[in-house]
Amino acid sequence: MSFAERFRAFGLNLLWEHPLGDISFHVRAGHTPDSFVRFSPDGRLLAVGTLKGDLLVFESLTGKLVLRKKIPEAMVKRVAFSPDAKRLYYGEQSPEGAVCALELPSGKTLWCFRTAGDLLRGEPPLPGDLYGIYRLPGIYRLKILRDGDLLVLGIHSWYDRKLRIWRRLSRLYRLSPKGKIRWAYPSDGPAPVNIIYADSDPSGKRVALVALLPSEYKEDLSLKGPPPQSFVALDGRTGRKLFHFTLSPLKPYFDRVSAWESVAVSRDGRFAILGTTDGRLFVFDLEKKSLHRLLTLATPIILGGFPVSASLGYGLFGPDGLIYVVSGESTLPYGLPLAVDRPAGPHPAARTLFAVDPKTGAILWRFTSPVKLQGLSSDATGRTLAVCTGAFRKEALRVRQFGVLVFDLKKEGGGLSKLVGYFPTAGTCFFHLAVSPDGHLIAAVETPWRDEIGRLYGKHRLLVLRRSP
Repeated sequence: MSFAERFRAFGLNLLWEHPLGDISFHVRAGHTPDSFVRFSPDGRLLAVGTLKGDLLVFESLTGKLVLRKKIPEAMVKRVAFSPDAKRLYYGEQSPEGAVCALELPSGKTLWCFRTAGDLLRGEPPLPGDLYGIYRLPGIYRLKILRDGDLLVLGIHSWYDRKLRIWRRLSRLYRLSPKGKIRWAYPSDGPAPVNIIYADSDPSGKRVALVALLPSEYKEDLSLKGPPPQSFVALDGRTGRKLFHFTLSPLKPYFDRVSAWESVAVSRDGRFAILGTTDGRLFVFDLEKKSLHRLLTLATPIILGGFPVSASLGYGLFGPDGLIYVVSGESTLPYGLPLAVDRPAGPHPAARTLFAVDPKTGAILWRFTSPVKLQGLSSDATGRTLAVCTGAFRKEALRVRQFGVLVFDLKKEGGGLSKLVGYFPTAGTCFFHLAVSPDGHLIAAVETPWRDEIGRLYGKHRLLVLRRSP
């Protein structure tokens, strides 16, 4: 019996849905197609971008389609609205790796900025190459700042078949609303390293990023940039580096530091966090330019003679100033020569949503889920927090447990008391979800799930859910 069958929907109602096209080829090949959703600052509009290059804008409450645009040879990697909701920005993963501005509601293209000018143009993938699009230059962060500027992260990571090596180039930009560069980091050109994620406070006063694997091409290494395996803080007004912190692997279990979308800056620009796949949470004081605290939330423990940990893949600062971070499934350290391929038991901090005080490092409350948690989004009021459940238990492939969980951060009590909504889906919930500014609506994309014999469950659709009063 699935999670959806044991626990019916509560606290969340389906307001409307919209089909997003056939992606059965990708799902049957074992791939979960990307999608990205975002509400406008006034909550009136909702934009979605898809792997197949679809860019759609809807009225949030009615589901009325306002704009439809097809971006050729591209995935719509990111979408975002201007502060007045009169412009829509989108970032591609495409041969050009462009970020573009559209006028609303006409859809007229106002400008495009090509990151391929710095990161090198990508070769269009061959037909049937599911992962080829991820080897093209892409926009991995698109954040609109309070004054209308854009914080844009471009990454190009690809395997050079002629040289038989991986090449990695990245650059972070602050663009004006007209698409002009205010500053770029590094200032002299692209960095020969994967800057995997970045964030800033709403005004863009301070910026934080994490640099991970370096390029393997010797000529790339002559370029200037942040050191590999480092956390970097920037002055958001000038792009000047304030400090960097070298990230040491958690030995003897890990030989390097890895991270995902777990870099976040507090709304006052004082603190920044970095969650790593080894289960550590770094809290930095950006004013003092130093590491403030190191929390071992889900670091390895020994089960059955082998180390088991849980990654910290998603994190943000709420309007209340607290850190919210999500841990993944129990895993064995990647790359170690182990005789087993799965943990002997669960890590006690796996599949957990943590609320942490950045000043003291205290865990104020937590919620541990029976299923994997992924993705994280909150509203502007500091009340609603939403998380996707988008995985199944590997030891029981027939147990499908997908959907959206919603928490009321202003309710008294612990994590279970704050859980106020659950909406089950038949397919996986992709980790990029969004909460409307007032906290009343949640947007998520359901993707079909393939079982062990190739049957598909669920639909590829955009879901807009309404919180119960």
